[in-house]
Amino acid sequence: MEPLIQISDLTVDYIAEGGDVIHALRNVELQINGRETVGLLGESGSGKSSLGLALLRLLPGNAHVTSGKIEYRQQDLLRVDQKELRKIRGADISLVFQEPALALNPVLQVGLQIVDVLRAHCKMDKSQAASETNAILRQVGFAEPERIARAYPHQLSGGQRQRVAIAQALVCRPGLLIADEPLSSLDTVTQAEILELLRQLKQELNLAMLFITHNAGLLASFADRIAVMRHGQILTCGILEELRRTPDSYVQEIISPAKIIPPAMTATHSNGKPLLQIRNLSKRFQQHQILTRKKFTIQAIEGIDLTLHAGTTVALVGRSGSGKSTLARCCAGFEVPDSGEIFLEGGPIQKLSRQTRQQVQMLFQDASTSLNPRFTAEQLISEPLEIMAWGTKLERRERVVKSLQEVGLDPQTSDRLSGEFSGGQRQRLALARALVVEPKLLILDEALSGLDIPLQATMVRLLLELQLQRNLAYLYISHDLSFVSLFAQSILVMHEGRIVERIGPGNNFQGSSHPATQALLLASRSLHAPGLPLSQ
Repeated sequence: MEPLIQISDLTVDYIAEGGDVIHALRNVELQINGRETVGLLGESGSGKSSLGLALLRLLPGNAHVTSGKIEYRQQDLLRVDQKELRKIRGADISLVFQEPALALNPVLQVGLQIVDVLRAHCKMDKSQAASETNAILRQVGFAEPERIARAYPHQLSGGQRQRVAIAQALVCRPGLLIADEPLSSLDTVTQAEILELLRQLKQELNLAMLFITHNAGLLASFADRIAVMRHGQILTCGILEELRRTPDSYVQEIISPAKIIPPAMTATHSNGKPLLQIRNLSKRFQQHQILTRKKFTIQAIEGIDLTLHAGTTVALVGRSGSGKSTLARCCAGFEVPDSGEIFLEGGPIQKLSRQTRQQVQMLFQDASTSLNPRFTAEQLISEPLEIMAWGTKLERRERVVKSLQEVGLDPQTSDRLSGEFSGGQRQRLALARALVVEPKLLILDEALSGLDIPLQATMVRLLLELQLQRNLAYLYISHDLSFVSLFAQSILVMHEGRIVERIGPGNNFQGSSHPATQALLLASRSLHAPGLPLSQ
């Protein structure tokens, strides 16, 4: 196969706010052939996303390419003019971003955003563009593409937004697709569906792909070659069987993540009063169609009962759109339920004082959208303390340093803006911000789904240590049954707004019979998800 894109001696440096130089990419050499899928594997901060952005010259303003070439069909993309580059972006080479909430325009309907891509590169009228938009939305798994096309990004779940972003990237049928963690925010069932879709499109469109991920299991049956990155360098590149024979310990850890996942915890029993208690909770959302103004109701959650004790973890699992995040937002006080009751330490959560409600902290799925991009890390973490009027400036500074160290971030990075951190580092920054006020209940809404597997293991160990030290309670929202079974004392499976199955500790899903649970288990097996061995 002829080389489609050739990267030679590529070096990229970032200039941080304080003037420090961060070596994001160092002498990268990589070739992608026509119709070939190359998997780019590495931990958070290894330079994977920087390499993907560099291919289309989308690096931030503080990035500097100090050497190298990126040759695409005998053109050096680092030296072509902007007019020629605009022709290539979206048509010949497309990029699916890791965080769709940032990639999509919040004030435009998603259908219009896909139409804009079509009309920028293809000669077609509005009717043809709308038809093509509906077709690609249906192709990525939307049963009602017309309704989705009329929606705004905030009206969609995280998984639905990611599917829209994939549709936008594929609508012009590019020759090369750069997929930067395209599955990280999706439930396991949708991950398996999208992975199969990409596999089909690769065959139908003779598509080449650079698939960036932290999950080696995804690449096992999908990538032709796998390149492993660390500290901005490509350590090795080859087929999976070759990598398994590599003596490098880092390569072995990244391709065999199950070896470093923490062992299952013994169930914690508590005879005291519940920290959080939910009774018969329901929440509906009223929406209306854009053109007809006709109203319709979405029943987000219905009849939810849940009990959570201090020092324990309850996991909510389910497909995207099953109501998990709505339930979490009600518990955090961000949404007012239509019926039912939520008690925190015996008191109705809506009537608690501001200081008491700060005992409940929430980590969101997209950390970048919850962090002020104009604040440094120190300002972000100290802001809750300032709102509480806690301590002196020096005491707040000491608490910030402690929080950064607890989550594995260097205190020397406290003067960096949030945008100067990698996706995984931003999630750790959000965790430090939540922990700084010493909450009693931490709600994690897919908070670890975007992290690499070694870092997920590290973060789980950290969360378990903090739980033991502080008697913290966790409401952990995920789509990965096998992973949450490692540390959750109770697993609740949600489907269409209801809890359809409750799984106790240690049963390894034996006897789980609901179709929603079975679909999640089947998807986990097909994706080689790390965690406890699943029954066959």
